[in-house]
Amino acid sequence: MTNPNDDWSDLTQTWTETAADEPALDLGLIRDLQKRDRLARLNFAGEIAGGVVVVAIVIWSTFVRGLPWSAGLTALGFVAFALVMTLWSRRGDPGLLIDTPQAALRSAIAQARTGYRWALAGVAISMAAMVFLLAVQNLLPGAPGPDARIMLGFGVFLVACIGFYLRHARRCRQRMAAYQDALNALTDAGHAD
Repeated sequence: MTNPNDDWSDLTQTWTETAADEPALDLGLIRDLQKRDRLARLNFAGEIAGGVVVVAIVIWSTFVRGLPWSAGLTALGFVAFALVMTLWSRRGDPGLLIDTPQAALRSAIAQARTGYRWALAGVAISMAAMVFLLAVQNLLPGAPGPDARIMLGFGVFLVACIGFYLRHARRCRQRMAAYQDALNALTDAGHAD
């Protein structure tokens, strides 16, 4: 069920044609939900841990290695922005609910919505990284200004990241729409009984 273009009418039919009062759960969807939940939690933990490590490195570099305060504060500002965006992307995460088909579909919609916010946060962080790199190059003493080759390399990398995030956002929107259609069809089928 990972392809957003799957035929959701088959899924709805499977769930609504069972003999029991409650439709059966689709095990493929449940596995996908569980896998995405584990990956999202691992990714979130990695982003938070990475942010904490970078904060520690910036503080150490400023106090021990003599990094200029302006560069240190700029770096801390960037890391704080990235951490806030990470927290924003995960806000309202209801957790994994799979006790009924309707709950599973609602969880799938919530996961896709969180993935969409994560992608938007990634675009914002990538754009902020471009500004950060320009600022730090100009704040370091003795730096001749931005090195065109370094800036081009980072620029290409960040543009590729933005492309990845935009692709992920589009896929999440497709999943949200498909899951919402399936939920609506399931709800409509339940009211028809």
